[in-house]
Amino acid sequence: MRKNTRNPLSYHHSMWSLLKFAAPSIGMMIVISLYTVTDGIFIGRYVGSDALAASNIVYPAFNLVLGLAIMLAAGGSALVAKTLGEGNRELASRRFTLITISGVVLSLILALTLWLFMEPLLAFLGASPALYDECVNYIVTLLPFFPAAAMMMIFNALFIADGRPIQGFAVSVVSGILNACLDYLFMAKMGLGIAGAALGTGLGETAAAIIGLHYFARRSRMIRFMKPTLEWRMLLQAMYNGSSELVTELSVGVTTYLFNIITFSWAGADGVAAISVILYAEMLLTSILVGFNNGIAPIFSYQYGAKNYRELLRLMRLALLSIGIFSLISFAGSRLLAEPLIQLFLPDGGSAYSITVNGFLLFGFSFLLSGFNIFTSGFFTAIADGRTSAIASFARNFAGIVIFLLLLPKLIGFSGVWLAVPAADLTAVLLSAFLLYEQRHSFLTLQQKAQRRQSLQRQRQLSC
Repeated sequence: MRKNTRNPLSYHHSMWSLLKFAAPSIGMMIVISLYTVTDGIFIGRYVGSDALAASNIVYPAFNLVLGLAIMLAAGGSALVAKTLGEGNRELASRRFTLITISGVVLSLILALTLWLFMEPLLAFLGASPALYDECVNYIVTLLPFFPAAAMMMIFNALFIADGRPIQGFAVSVVSGILNACLDYLFMAKMGLGIAGAALGTGLGETAAAIIGLHYFARRSRMIRFMKPTLEWRMLLQAMYNGSSELVTELSVGVTTYLFNIITFSWAGADGVAAISVILYAEMLLTSILVGFNNGIAPIFSYQYGAKNYRELLRLMRLALLSIGIFSLISFAGSRLLAEPLIQLFLPDGGSAYSITVNGFLLFGFSFLLSGFNIFTSGFFTAIADGRTSAIASFARNFAGIVIFLLLLPKLIGFSGVWLAVPAADLTAVLLSAFLLYEQRHSFLTLQQKAQRRQSLQRQRQLSC
């Protein structure tokens, strides 16, 4: 392996340097969100609200491959960064290679499975006869690109562990611009419909995967492709450690499915189009929170591997303060940008537009709290506590939303659909506060033990 300068993950970060280190990851998530939102904008403008609804119906299936990839990316990057913190670059590189290969294999298996069971899957997801063809066109076009999507997610996480978060941002910009240009070409100029959106997305992801392959083969700083050793225990640990991210993505799929079913029962296809737009807007406005969390996670992993508990406690305080600021920014954005955002998707107004505006103003209260829950799950993943991370993620992203989504509409009507996510976040933030408090106590105990050991060692040295 090549020698290099001091690892940026080991720096004593101030709030400014922490934000500076996370900035490329934040920018990367904003860009990823923008080009995902761009798909929705072009679908809504050039294909129509029915196609927009169809893309949302299919989305839970795509969540499966995203969930598997993010599981490996988050859990694997935490292990790789921890291994770097322990001073073993070669082992970190071998583990990175194995994680990448595993992501490709799993995505191929998933794509084949979805293709074989396409018809019953779409029936289960609620594709009506009017939307069925659009759903088929979208998902069939996406399936061949599943391995590229998996590699893109894994590389995005490992760019940060390699100490080069700016690389992930640059790749996301290139991929995003390509995706937007292809969306316009395929839908606005060539009239390929919803299949054009899927094709643009897939080719953008392929470009990101190719750049990542070149980077880790030729230009990386600390980790690169090496012949892997088949470490089943490590691979299972990475999956377990990243299970909260899988829970999050699967929960998004399940809750999207429930949102589709419930909004269709209240407002028909216009209701499904409305929730589609709101979920796109949520992705954009929470991208700062997700990007910050992803950006700082390898720092926590490194310091945890180095057993630097004092630094971990200090970083927790800085991170929570930053999350609070970003949460206020996201909430303010949901108020100021609600109508301009929605007009991008539904420029012609109408019933779907009115439903979306009213729903988004209620839904937007979640932005005040969601950042703390996102951080809690990501933090426990970073310190290799997959169980606690999964509990935090499950409580907010699945149990809370499902319970309130089934309960509130019966109690207060259609408004309850939009208030389900804020209610789930409010409940989950109480659990997050408890989990973080308990971990803080654990770190304090470990720090005191380390100080006692150091004191005993000094006394022995003096006595000698």
